[in-house]
Amino acid sequence: MAPKRARPSPVWDFMEKVSPTLVKCIVCNSHLSYNKCTSTMMKHLKTKHPIEFNGSYQTTPPQPTGTTISVTDNGHGQQGEVAAPEVGIQPTLKDVFSKREVYKDGGHKKQQLDSLVVKMIVKDMQPLSVVEDEGFRELVTGLDPRYTLPSRRDLVRTHLPRLFQLEKQRLHEELASANYIALTTDIWTSRQTRGYITVTAHYILPRWSLQSCVLETARLKKEHTAENIADEIRRVCNEWDVLHKACCIVTDNGANIVAAVTKCLQIKQVPCFAHTLNLVVQSAIKNSEEVRKVREKVKAIVTFFHHSVKASDKLAEKQEEKGLQKKKLITDVDTRWNSIYYMLERFDEQYEVITTTLCLLGKHQMCLSSDELETVKNTVQVLEPFEEATREMSAEKITTLSKIIPLIRALQDCTVTRKASIFSLCDELQKQFTKKFTGMEANFNIAAGTLLDPRFKKVPFADSGNSKMIEERLIKIMKPAVGNEGDQQASSSIVTHQESQTPERKKTLWKMFDEKVERTVKAGQSYSAGPHIDMRRYLEEPLTAREADPMSFK
Repeated sequence: MAPKRARPSPVWDFMEKVSPTLVKCIVCNSHLSYNKCTSTMMKHLKTKHPIEFNGSYQTTPPQPTGTTISVTDNGHGQQGEVAAPEVGIQPTLKDVFSKREVYKDGGHKKQQLDSLVVKMIVKDMQPLSVVEDEGFRELVTGLDPRYTLPSRRDLVRTHLPRLFQLEKQRLHEELASANYIALTTDIWTSRQTRGYITVTAHYILPRWSLQSCVLETARLKKEHTAENIADEIRRVCNEWDVLHKACCIVTDNGANIVAAVTKCLQIKQVPCFAHTLNLVVQSAIKNSEEVRKVREKVKAIVTFFHHSVKASDKLAEKQEEKGLQKKKLITDVDTRWNSIYYMLERFDEQYEVITTTLCLLGKHQMCLSSDELETVKNTVQVLEPFEEATREMSAEKITTLSKIIPLIRALQDCTVTRKASIFSLCDELQKQFTKKFTGMEANFNIAAGTLLDPRFKKVPFADSGNSKMIEERLIKIMKPAVGNEGDQQASSSIVTHQESQTPERKKTLWKMFDEKVERTVKAGQSYSAGPHIDMRRYLEEPLTAREADPMSFK
C-alpha cells in the first residue's frame, strides 16, 4: 500500500511555481522567493490579501460522516448504496496560525512580552491583579494567541524583583556620574495614620540634563525627633552612596526636620518655597476678617451641594439650561491654600446658577450679598498670581531655586499694584511676605542661583548691594577653577531676549518683570562687572527669554 501523501498547504490555491526558487501570486501577480517553505507566501497573503487569507478553501464539498451514496452497475453486476468516504475540510490559513505552538517560557519573544507587561503595570500604576482580569486576558489573546500572560505570583516573585534590580543598578550608575546632588525630603502621614519619610534626589548628568528620582519612601516607626529623622535620611543616602555629594536638602519649616538637616547632618538646608508661600497665604486669609467670613459662607454652600443629591442634580440642570459646561463645585482643603483659590474661582464662575438653584430650593439665606460677591471676585484677583507661582514652583523638569527671588519680587509687585483699590488682604500679604521672606537676597545659594540664571541675572534684586556681594563671592570661587585660559576665551553665544519667540505672557505674575527686562534691553544697559572677564561678559549679555530652559545656556 502506497504511503499517504501529505496534504498541500492552502497557500498553493493562490500561488503558482514559476521556477524552483520563485513563485507568483495569482491574485496580484507579485513574485516571491521560494525555498521549499511557505512562510513567505503566508505572510504575503496575510498582509496583502486578508480576505483570501481568512477565507475557507475546500478541495471537495464536505460529505457528512456515515452517509451513503447511490452507485450504478460497475461492470461486475453490483448495484445499490455504499457508504460515502469521509472527506476532510481544508483548514484555513487563520486556523493554521492559531494552532502554532505558544511561546515557550524562557524564549526571547516570551521574555520580551513579559517585560512589556511588567513595565505597563509599573508606569501606569496598575494593580497586579490586572493579569487575572478576564477582559485583559481576552484582549491579549486576541492580539497574540501564542502569548500566555504571567501569573500574579510570577510577577511578585520573579518579574518585579528583576526589574527593580535592573533599575536600581541603572540609577546607581547614574548617581555615581553626578558631581553634586540636591535632596528634598518630607514627612507625611497616610490615611492609616502611619508616618512615612520620602527622600528625593535632584542632579545634573554630564550631558547637562536635569534629573529627579525618589530614592526611598520608608516607614518612620520611631518618634519624629531630629536625631531619628537624621538617622533615616543618613541610612537612605548611604544605601545610594550620595551623602558626600549632597550640597543641600530642601525641607519644610518644621523645627525637627530643620534641626535634623542643619545640626545632625550638618548639610545646608533650603526652605521649601511652595510650603512657605502656603503659610503666607493661609495666614493672610486667616487675619483678613472679610475674606475669612466669605470663605466660610462659600464653603457652607459648596458643602450643601456636595451632601444633597437633589441640589446637585438641580444645579446640573440649571447649568445645562444656561449652556454652561457641567462642573462640580470645589471645596477647600486646610493644608493647601490654592484649594481656597480654586473654590472661590469656581464659585464666582458659577455664581448665577448657584444662586438660582438655592432660591428654587428655598435656601435664600445661604445666598451671598453683592458686597460678599465683590469680596470673592477681589480675592480671586489678588490670589491669581500666587496660584500661578505655586504651579511654576511645583515643576519637576525645570530649575526652580533661581526663581525664588524673581517670584518674591513679582508677587510683591502684584500685591502693591492692587493695594490702593482692593481691601485688607493685600496688607496682610505684605506683612506675611516681610515676616517669611526677609533676607532671601542675602542667602548665597538662592541669590547665586538667580544671578547665574541667564533669564534673570541682576534684574530681580531689590538691593543692588546684595547682587554685588554675591557676584564678588562667585568670582572668588571661579578664579581657581578657570585660570588665565578662561580669561582669554570669548563667552559662548546665547539666545537673547529679542531673538527668542516669547509666548503670550501668562496673566499678571511676570508682567512687571518682563516690562523691566524690555526697558533694560532697549536702553542697552550693561551692568558693572567684577574683575573676572567671563563674569563681566555674562552679565553684560542680554537676558535670555524667561520661558527658555536655563539648562540649555552654553
